[in-house]
Amino acid sequence: MFNTIGNLLTQDDQVHCFENAARHLSEDGVFVLECRVPTAPGRAGHQFVDVEDLELDRVGLGVCRYDPVSQLLDVNHVHLGADGLRFNPIRLRLAYPPEFDLMARLAGLRLRDRWGGWNGEPYTAASWRHISVYQPADT
Repeated sequence: MFNTIGNLLTQDDQVHCFENAARHLSEDGVFVLECRVPTAPGRAGHQFVDVEDLELDRVGLGVCRYDPVSQLLDVNHVHLGADGLRFNPIRLRLAYPPEFDLMARLAGLRLRDRWGGWNGEPYTAASWRHISVYQPADT
């Protein structure tokens, strides 16, 4: 489920996801998101390359472009090796936890918990991901 809400490429679609989850939750149910805390907005020039894998006989690169207006990140996972060249592109809409919290409020949900990992680690400014747990606002 990691970053799956990012596959919804508009804010409206992400809000609709929260609304749909809220409609289907039981009184004690929760809606859980696990997302990477965005780093692309802070990258100079909004285009960058990250080394994802580096071995003697292969290289994996993340070739990225971020649009701060749409909040869309285009990533092409490029794999170079003896077996050839492979591209795996993906597009995600990035959002920070406070934006998700507002989406939840619009859908009648509220934040119950937020962790920096699945073992209940505290969510801090140094966290690279967040697990956010939302419940119906009236519970």
